[in-house]
Amino acid sequence: MKKVLLILSLVVLFAIPSMQAQYAEAKHAIGIRYIGANYQLPITDNLRDDDFTYGMEIEYTGYLADYLNIAVPFKIHKAELPRDEMGDVRSSAALSLDALLQLQYFKEPAFVNPYIFAGLGAINEDLEDFTFAAPVGLGFNFRLGKHAYLSTKAEYRFGFDDLRDNLQLGAGIKIILGEGVKDADKDGIPDEEDACPMTPGLPAYNGCPDTDGDGLADPQDECPTEAGPANLKGCPDKDGDGLADKNDKCPDEAGPMNNDGCPILDADGDGVLDEDDECPSVPGLAATKGCPDTDGDGIADKNDKCPGQAGLAQFDGCPDTDSDGIPDGDDKCPKVAGLAEFDGCPDTDGDGIIDSQDACPTLAGVPEFRGCPEITAKEKEVLEFATQAIQFETGKSSFKTESYPILDQIVEILKKYEGYNVKIEGHTDSVGSAETNQKLSDDRAQACYDYFRGKGISSSRMTSQGFGEDKPIANNKYKSGRDKNRRVEFDVFLKDQ
Repeated sequence: MKKVLLILSLVVLFAIPSMQAQYAEAKHAIGIRYIGANYQLPITDNLRDDDFTYGMEIEYTGYLADYLNIAVPFKIHKAELPRDEMGDVRSSAALSLDALLQLQYFKEPAFVNPYIFAGLGAINEDLEDFTFAAPVGLGFNFRLGKHAYLSTKAEYRFGFDDLRDNLQLGAGIKIILGEGVKDADKDGIPDEEDACPMTPGLPAYNGCPDTDGDGLADPQDECPTEAGPANLKGCPDKDGDGLADKNDKCPDEAGPMNNDGCPILDADGDGVLDEDDECPSVPGLAATKGCPDTDGDGIADKNDKCPGQAGLAQFDGCPDTDSDGIPDGDDKCPKVAGLAEFDGCPDTDGDGIIDSQDACPTLAGVPEFRGCPEITAKEKEVLEFATQAIQFETGKSSFKTESYPILDQIVEILKKYEGYNVKIEGHTDSVGSAETNQKLSDDRAQACYDYFRGKGISSSRMTSQGFGEDKPIANNKYKSGRDKNRRVEFDVFLKDQ
């Protein structure tokens, strides 16, 4: 029980920051599942197919909050109920009704929507006896279509009476009822994302229309029924003199702004008098003395080494995207600020190895360890000491209290050396069956894995495996040898090594 509750607690801890449930516009759902119940597992600790009995479940689910649902499942199934712990059972028809709370990660378009649940249930056996249980579990809904899901769940039911704990598995269909996302103007963009929720529009303009099709949404367009360029706030400029027709006294003849759009001696019609225009036959800008500035960086194209990219005067018009003082053309890491000696790439830890080639970019290291420091002799001694120092309860994978300090020391080593991975290997002595020892070694290695993960070590950096009694390091005939063979080894190594 403790292990189940621990796993559920960890799931809640990691899931809560991003969880959602059914949404307010689709509050209700109905699910129908085929279920299998196993009352023998808590007694035999063995998951056998022939211990399952089967039935049906109908479940109502209702929206409570952004990540919280209430669920009421009704089940009817055949149950093989234990009379004692020696294997004697009686067959019974079981009816149950539960009240559950669900914490659900829900994104309607997503293919998989996981959830966890817990609550209280009442069970009637053979229409005579009533018992109660506390079900906890998890489930996954797989999207088949809009509001239609393949629904699976697994739950462990803690019985209030002796010999009534049981495992139940189920699979079926779930249908969410309701209209779904609100879209008042029916333009396919949800109101919560629509800048113009009462007027049909386009995704490119956040749901607002562009009546004149000039690429500027109506709310930003000063002339929404007449096509015009963005630099004139959507108003037309028939003579192309840079002055909107509504402000142009000569809308059919190009002229400079300082003459209200009427022509004077300006051959290229750019508003710069020919006598002051360094590019008199090509329309340009007053700021660049009548010459064009294609990228709008304030440097005339004729003087701009990168006329198609806005840049800086100090780099002859070429950009420095990451603002590290090295123009993009010479910068091997143009989007990340770096150092000139590394061609513009960063070296966060200052060890002379650029971050993209450094396995430990925040920890100074050496080239032979791909930018990571070598683990110190003292830390290696900690890892070696941990092999025998980590102790478990006899025949179990639960830690003894004295194991936690050394486990925490290993966590600190792994946090310090971010570029290293760890292989966790469990071993046992030869006492007991090979099958039992194999499972025990697997469970103990996994216990260390789970402890490290709970302390913030990424699962991508760890593997765990048990070898049972297959790899002894001492003679199992003697107690001293068996003590040495009961161990967990930690192999810390560089990533991709």
